[in-house]
Amino acid sequence: MSAPALPVIPLGPRTVVVAGDDAGPPPRVLAQDADWPLLAEPTSGSRTGTHALRCYRLLLDGELGAQVERVVVFGRPTLSRPVSRLLARPDVEVLAAPGRGVWADRPFPVDGAVDAHTRPEGADDPAWLAAWQDADRSVSRQLDALLAAERGLTPYEVAGAVGRAVPSGGLLFVGASSPIRDLDLMLRGYAVGDRRKLVANRGLSGIDGVVSSAIGAALGRPRSTRSIALMGDVTFLHDSNGLVLGPDEPRPNLTIVVVNDDGGSIFSMLEQGAEEHAGSFERLFGTPHGVDLAALCAATRTPHWRVDSLPELEHALASPHGGIEVVEAVVRRHDRRDLDARIRALRP
Repeated sequence: MSAPALPVIPLGPRTVVVAGDDAGPPPRVLAQDADWPLLAEPTSGSRTGTHALRCYRLLLDGELGAQVERVVVFGRPTLSRPVSRLLARPDVEVLAAPGRGVWADRPFPVDGAVDAHTRPEGADDPAWLAAWQDADRSVSRQLDALLAAERGLTPYEVAGAVGRAVPSGGLLFVGASSPIRDLDLMLRGYAVGDRRKLVANRGLSGIDGVVSSAIGAALGRPRSTRSIALMGDVTFLHDSNGLVLGPDEPRPNLTIVVVNDDGGSIFSMLEQGAEEHAGSFERLFGTPHGVDLAALCAATRTPHWRVDSLPELEHALASPHGGIEVVEAVVRRHDRRDLDARIRALRP
């Protein structure tokens, strides 16, 4: 039998609140009541308000991350290794709300339980939150400057532009692998009550059926003010037949943004992307495909835009034509590992 949830969390340890997928509003409310930093994934439903941090995963690998003594967890945090390392640290106390669904057990040690009604003992030392917010602003400025200085369009800029294009009441469906992680680094907190819905495919089969799922999500939320999907090229190709719809089938207004780097860039940032594996990397993990996405879209009479600069992308996102359309954002892959290393090296 699981332990009963704490009605009150005492102050004292340096605490952060982690909001994973489908966490909802409770972690935001708790963080605001206690003045604790909020580390919220894009699909948590908690990346709103004044306490949500944009670049938290970069800060966790620095001096502030080392000072964390307690974590309160809601939802399913699965996106970043820095969060996983934080939750596995033996010197950090972890309080967690119960997981939802059939597999409710937490994959990390839990020292105590909380729930949506758990409240803090009061407001904590404001200097702790201020230090995180100052650091987040500093790293965010550095990140934006770094990306602006890059030649051509970067996947991070695509994710940032898409995040900004989702209006109040809008829907954003995100594919697995790099796009959801890029969005995690680029998405600034939305206003409370704006009712933006962010959904992402997760798990080992994350690229299965993403085009179809995005279309279904848009049809299932007919009152959305705008529906956008963000996915990589391999994910798009894996379910491109989702664009084949019968003549009598409903078609939502949906802009599908495809980040095309001609392959699987996420692997270049992992262990197999190291220099010693360069000889076999392209065939096994890079998987270049050379597909003409314009021709592929033409086969299903799906409108297609090809952009390779941020102004072009922002113009395409600001000019939806209605129905299902594809915006192909062309980015580089050959220097993705270097770019990722420079981003992870940013410090306040």
